[in-house]
Amino acid sequence: MARLERGSLVVGGRELLERAPPSVALRRPAVVASPGGAAFLGATAPAPSSRHVFSLGTLASGWKWLSLFRFKIWWMIPTVGEDAAGVPAETQMLLLESRSEAGAALYALMLPVLDGGFRASLQGSPENELQFCFESGDPEVQTLEAVDAVFINSGDNPFKLMKESIKMLSKIKGTFSHIEDKEIPANLDWFGWCTWDAFYKSVNPVGIEEGLKSLCEGGAPPRFLIIDDGWQETVNGFKEVDEAFIEQTVLASNHFSTC
Repeated sequence: MARLERGSLVVGGRELLERAPPSVALRRPAVVASPGGAAFLGATAPAPSSRHVFSLGTLASGWKWLSLFRFKIWWMIPTVGEDAAGVPAETQMLLLESRSEAGAALYALMLPVLDGGFRASLQGSPENELQFCFESGDPEVQTLEAVDAVFINSGDNPFKLMKESIKMLSKIKGTFSHIEDKEIPANLDWFGWCTWDAFYKSVNPVGIEEGLKSLCEGGAPPRFLIIDDGWQETVNGFKEVDEAFIEQTVLASNHFSTC
């Protein structure tokens, strides 16, 4: 069960974070029960703002992690590490593993979520602190308290832990459904063609016609076509708000694929 005691965050009987600031709080949702003792981490700031960076404490020794983070505005990739300093900015999922001397594994899952008009994301600091960024994206929408910013759960099977945690969040938030509760669209069984990987920004009518002809002659006629030349422009907003973390997040400066 996740709990905060004397400045330490303990999950499954093992210390996960040390020296958590007094402003950090843990709230256990009453809506669902969890074998791993799921809870939400939050924090309080001295003054309201549209953007806060809260420290959750330093990562205890013996843990290694897998992060899924926003490598680009539209793309997530994984990375791994052992120190909290290496956790990339814009981390959307953090799975941590600790093994006992006997080899028994314990996994802790941390998911930053939406909380009211704010979104959370995890990141590390040079001081080996695990932090979460809490922002509204609007200077006029401010708060001094993050209540349910980071969902945390633990277990001995990472696949089961992930599945159960998403199901729990679905029930708690009520804003999305787990894949098992969704109707699968029929077009997921269709074969289609997106021109991006074939032409990138040099897509042209002749090439599209030749590509479609080639696919049909090869016995794989596509049932839909996406014409993509990466037309949409983006602005690197992270550089404007936090220079310290710009190197951790690679963002496009001109075009990106819309496929």
